[in-house]
Amino acid sequence: MIDPVGFSRTFDRLVKRADVRRITVRLARHTCGTLLAFLKVHPKVAHAILRHSQISMTMDVYTHVVGDSEREAVGMLAELLEDPLIG
Repeated sequence: MIDPVGFSRTFDRLVKRADVRRITVRLARHTCGTLLAFLKVHPKVAHAILRHSQISMTMDVYTHVVGDSEREAVGMLAELLEDPLIG
């Protein structure tokens, strides 16, 4: 078993050393779950990666499912933001 406080401290040090915007371990896990869903990774695999005791935690709390219409909308938004006149 990993000590949660020690893990968070180590995570914070690694984030600082990497010189990236600080996020919490919890937010990193939410992001990981969402990215796995975006990549269409099988839910059981995502569950194993995120190490939740119940798959419902993975699917209902930590994974924000992105369907084809959402993917298309995000793609259009990305194109818009890359436009030099706007972004």
